[in-house]
Amino acid sequence: MAHLGDKLAEYFYEELSSAEMTEARKHVEACIECRLDLERFESVHRALRTAPELEPPRHVVFSPRERRSWLSWLEWRTAATAGAAAALVAGILMGFSHQADRAWLAEELNKRDAEIQRLQAELTYYENFQRAVMRETLENGSAIQLLAQRARLRQ
Repeated sequence: MAHLGDKLAEYFYEELSSAEMTEARKHVEACIECRLDLERFESVHRALRTAPELEPPRHVVFSPRERRSWLSWLEWRTAATAGAAAALVAGILMGFSHQADRAWLAEELNKRDAEIQRLQAELTYYENFQRAVMRETLENGSAIQLLAQRARLRQ
């Protein structure tokens, strides 16, 4: 069986057919990811049941955080590139003739390149982290909406 996914709530409320329930139980026993999803769903369900005086919102709308201008994304890259280019141009204009000076310049440029690569890796990490948080937030919002809908139907 594939992951429970959209059938998680139906499994939780035991609204699947008996064959599907049996298959889903076996899958949940074997699949850590679905078991964790089920635990999260149960915790949201318990939280909603312990706070009956709170009425869930009718329509939950999640929107991504406001994106910063593309110029802000470009600022540090531009500064790093400009700094590296300025060092290179300064080295050429000064006419480095000694091997030690050339080695120093190469070392400085390598340091800047390494810093740029480190910053790019860090940016990639935070972008992936943001995507994961947004995905989890949307999943939690969907679970809350589904629980609210089921609570209304049971009343």
